[in-house]
Amino acid sequence: MNSINVRIAGVVLMTALLGQVNVNAQDSEPNKWAPEHISIDGQATEWPKPLQFYNNDTKLFYTIANNKDTLFMIVSSPDQASQRRILRSGLSVSINATGKKKGGAMITFPLVGEIMGAPDVPKESRQKLADEWKRQALANVKEIKVEGLTGVTDGNIPANNSYGIRTSAAFDAAGNLVCEMAVPLALAGIPAGYDKPVAYRFRVNSVSATERREFEKALREKQAKASKDGGAPAMPDEETRANMVLFFSSEFWTKQTLAAHP
Repeated sequence: MNSINVRIAGVVLMTALLGQVNVNAQDSEPNKWAPEHISIDGQATEWPKPLQFYNNDTKLFYTIANNKDTLFMIVSSPDQASQRRILRSGLSVSINATGKKKGGAMITFPLVGEIMGAPDVPKESRQKLADEWKRQALANVKEIKVEGLTGVTDGNIPANNSYGIRTSAAFDAAGNLVCEMAVPLALAGIPAGYDKPVAYRFRVNSVSATERREFEKALREKQAKASKDGGAPAMPDEETRANMVLFFSSEFWTKQTLAAHP
């Protein structure tokens, strides 16, 4: 095959791949109509494949859907760094019915806490054990954090609540972290039959500034000890470099209109 044909074949392949999922949502793109009998369980089994959009900043695949009274969202994260941040500090989803890409009601989940450690076990067993810990922690999340929802006090509320807010996160068979959320349209400030674009923000959170300072202090002390002992300053090891991804958040905004009943 000559070079021209190779380039043409490459373009055709890339076009086909991009046709499977939109790289970035366009403003005012419509939601999907929510699948019937949808279960918020951290599994994507009821959702059409592939998910509708992909965002490269956050490395998230996602679809936003609704029925006549509820807004649904699903996010799938294959990226290890994004998974670590979500597990440590949560995924925050903001909803602004005015269409402005700022503010709005916000839900943060899953609130897992610190599960990144692993006991002193052989290296070949460590990853398997850490994965099991993560699955168990996700299955036992007790709270979510809310802000700006109509009729709901800001702060942490039970994951199993009486407001109709449902969230779940779990790992699928392929190792993707799947997060699902359902919230009544009224709680998000979206009137029935609303036909204007709604703005959504997805943010993969970083650790708090306090946690970052504590981590950096421990690293400085480790480097200082190495220098005092006559060696070169200790370079960050693999675990330290992996933890440093927790310092940085990533996010994006998009606008979509509500889906009409098909």
